[in-house]
Amino acid sequence: MKIQQIDLWVSNLEEVVIFYRDTLEFPLTLWKATEATFQIGNSLLRFIKDSEAKDTFYHFAFNIHSNMFSKAKLWLQERVTLSIEEGKDEVEYSGLFKARSCYFQDLAGNIVEFIAREAITPKSNAMHFTSNNVIEISEIGLTTHNIIEFADKIMELGIPSQDGIIVDEPEHLNFMGHQEDGVYILLGPVGRRWLFSDKRAIASPVTIYTDKGIISNVL
Repeated sequence: MKIQQIDLWVSNLEEVVIFYRDTLEFPLTLWKATEATFQIGNSLLRFIKDSEAKDTFYHFAFNIHSNMFSKAKLWLQERVTLSIEEGKDEVEYSGLFKARSCYFQDLAGNIVEFIAREAITPKSNAMHFTSNNVIEISEIGLTTHNIIEFADKIMELGIPSQDGIIVDEPEHLNFMGHQEDGVYILLGPVGRRWLFSDKRAIASPVTIYTDKGIISNVL
């Protein structure tokens, strides 16, 4: 499964656009009064303006080249304040998810992650990290009170759970996707704390366009 595009809702569209265009240097492909779209490697990130979305926020991640993590982290530190978890500004994952990642918050309060998946994402010969070393959107959180209902919808599209089962518990995050792709929908409950933040997950509106189909909690 690959994420082709995600639609997110923000109240401060202009500030968000300037941040992603000027600070993170992602190509801006569309900017209108009510929406803006960025090219994030092979994926599209679309922000939709909603004046009532002041409390809305998301977690999403970008895959970067597997050998560029240290350079990416330095590049980010020149532009943003990295988030801290247990005194550290990065995390290393082992096992099936062998990777290194770091987190920060954008101007809409979204929890953004840069992740280098050692065994999955390709390497780069670049001397310096730039936004061109971002390969794709690799994770998007889908928070809901109805875990089983959305799990069924996702699996009907041929997108499996990494655990082989769906867990509907207060602190559990279901990774929906294929390990070999390194791309996941993070299906989780309302109230779960997101790593590298003090924020508790809320059911923010999101539409996820994948190569398997569309998943949305927007009514």
